Amino acid sequence: MEGTIPLDDDDVSAVEAMLRFLYSFDYDASGSATGIASPMVFNVKVYSIAEKYDVPALKSIASQKFKESVKTCWNMDDFPPTITEVYGSTPPNDQELRRVIVDAACEHITELLQKQGFCDILGETVGFASDLVQIQASKRGPDEKQTGIKYQCPNCSEQWEIVAPSGSAYYCPHCGIHRSNWGSCIVR
Repeated sequence: MEGTIPLDDDDVSAVEAMLRFLYSFDYDASGSATGIASPMVFNVKVYSIAEKYDVPALKSIASQKFKESVKTCWNMDDFPPTITEVYGSTPPNDQELRRVIVDAACEHITELLQKQGFCDILGETVGFASDLVQIQASKRGPDEKQTGIKYQCPNCSEQWEIVAPSGSAYYCPHCGIHRSNWGSCIVR
């Protein structure tokens, strides 16, 4: 049929969740019941369907379930694809899910920067890195200056500073190279 957009299995499951919600005022976001591996991504899809079909109560429930799933699943491999889904399926003026994902990333930034998938998302997902930096900057006081260790990447020669525990393995935020010891790259 011309003019129609084919639905993938995740979208069909989200529509099924919407229909279930219309009858029971709830839906199951667990991966086993829906056939979807990630409750985070599934809740984003349900939120988007609720927005598209103007079902505010479902949108509210999906947002609440999304917050709960991000709280417990931020350290999973599907956190970066969830970021992509949030930024790809919500308009920039709808900050509800974006704020949840950015707040979780800010809270766990040290651990997340050690994961290649997260580092890749920083450069690939339009708007996410900008939102992340703005939230982190807003959490510091106006006169508070955090000083960290300044490094120069041996791969891309870019310099960057990090405020984090010493002795950790890091990824360059510019090129993504991983090193277990950045000690020889400290800029004096």
